Amino acid sequence: MAPPALDLALGLDLRGVSPGTPVRAHLVASLRALGEGVERARPPLSVVFVVDVSGSMAGPPLEQVAGSIDRLVGLLEPTDRVGIAAFSDGASEVVALALLDAEARRRISTRVHRLKAEGGTNMEEGLLRGKAMMPPRGKHERQLLVMLGDGAPNRGKVTPEDLSALARSFRPDVVVSTLGYGAHHHEDVLAQIADAGAGRYHFIADPSVCSIELAQAIGVQGDAVAEAVELSLAPAEGVEIRRFYGNPEVRFGAGGVRVGVPDLLDGGRAVVVAELSLTPPREAGMWEALGATASYRRAGEVEALSLAAVLKVPVGMAVTGPEPVARAEVLIAQADEARAEARRQADRGQFEGAAAVLRQMIRVIEEEPGRARGDGSALDEALEQLVDEAVAMERKPSQEAYQVFRKAQVQSRSLVDASEMHASSPMSVRMVESVAGALPRASLVVVAGDDAGRRYALDQPRITIGRTKAAQVRIVDANVSRMQTLIVGQEGKFIASDLGSTNTTCLNGERLTRPAPLGPGDVLRVGDVELRYEEEGGGART
Repeated sequence: MAPPALDLALGLDLRGVSPGTPVRAHLVASLRALGEGVERARPPLSVVFVVDVSGSMAGPPLEQVAGSIDRLVGLLEPTDRVGIAAFSDGASEVVALALLDAEARRRISTRVHRLKAEGGTNMEEGLLRGKAMMPPRGKHERQLLVMLGDGAPNRGKVTPEDLSALARSFRPDVVVSTLGYGAHHHEDVLAQIADAGAGRYHFIADPSVCSIELAQAIGVQGDAVAEAVELSLAPAEGVEIRRFYGNPEVRFGAGGVRVGVPDLLDGGRAVVVAELSLTPPREAGMWEALGATASYRRAGEVEALSLAAVLKVPVGMAVTGPEPVARAEVLIAQADEARAEARRQADRGQFEGAAAVLRQMIRVIEEEPGRARGDGSALDEALEQLVDEAVAMERKPSQEAYQVFRKAQVQSRSLVDASEMHASSPMSVRMVESVAGALPRASLVVVAGDDAGRRYALDQPRITIGRTKAAQVRIVDANVSRMQTLIVGQEGKFIASDLGSTNTTCLNGERLTRPAPLGPGDVLRVGDVELRYEEEGGGART
């Protein structure tokens, strides 16, 4: 019998409780995917690209999307299937889903480059058309819709709630991922569609560097470990689930509460946090307060699997105080909710109120007993993101500047997620490196200051510069944002982009307003730090 593909762990943010004394606490349920429980050969992919061809995509955006699809189709296997759908006022099938033989590849290339942009944006019809192109899922297969667009929906269903409900209805057989282009797309809609569809949302600041993101979107789905994941919780007598953090998909039934969980890659982790009301037994001992069952399928399979765990709480055993690991997860969940509330206020122009919400959460984390400052933990990263957003709100940005910053925060989070996903996704690594091409041996060298001469090797196709520990080039400076600059390798060149944070990036003394290729001697200024781009002799790296 094969080992399980998931691990399930339950924790409480209290070390113990007193007999018969009601108390509030938090459940932390952690699911982690285990690659050793999965057949190593990936299942074949069936991918339908759902392309926005509304008027706003005319010119470079649509040309870059077409070129990226063309390149990525060349990286997929003959056992994979690809189809193309397009949407504007309505939706149509451009290329029927078919195995990738030579003729199918030529047909896709020809037709995707003939797409014309005009009309409105009907995402509902695009999703429905893409789903209709998928046949019933085979026994060993992954099905994926990838929606690519740059606008807000203005035809058919337009709200995030309605469109995410539509994407959710495609599960568990069809995954939906989204890529949003430029400063004017509606990130809330696309992010919620991807969340509901168990996929990933990617923000593309400029279409000229979209190939890397598209390669990532396809690659990570090819290396999923567990799909159709659902967590069922059955509270014991004396336990009430008051609420869940983060607005997950929740269903109620006779057996308890069921929570939807995104598909997971090897080593990937999903955390469910819930607030509980506990009335412990009057007798001391170990109390089995809650049972949990995780149901799932191995990626590409149809057989339903499950594993179970029990939350055991010490009652009256002189074990008191907060449990630090679980408590950190609770604070991260609370920080995410504080950021969401701050965004709602900022969307209405109430920047002072937004800053106050963020500062209050910052104080809560900073006052947490026993917290190690600057340790690079996930909680420390959450704190740094709160600080960045609070500073931005306190500056009372213009509406245009706020929209750029808002998208930058979404992209910052997706960059951290992408780094974690990419590291555990062999298919993603292969596709991203193929798109990058033969890159030169290059480095960024600190020009002046205490770290003058320090060299950062550009040894992968995707490099972030920022204050966060998740950045490949980490610069600990108050004038540097968590994620400030992105460098991607594409078609044999390194290209630098500013990520739209509160701190700007300069290239050779000029503000970097759009992606620009780097050449020997170019100088990037990030905060108060200057980094010179250098290439080594000996040609491209291998």
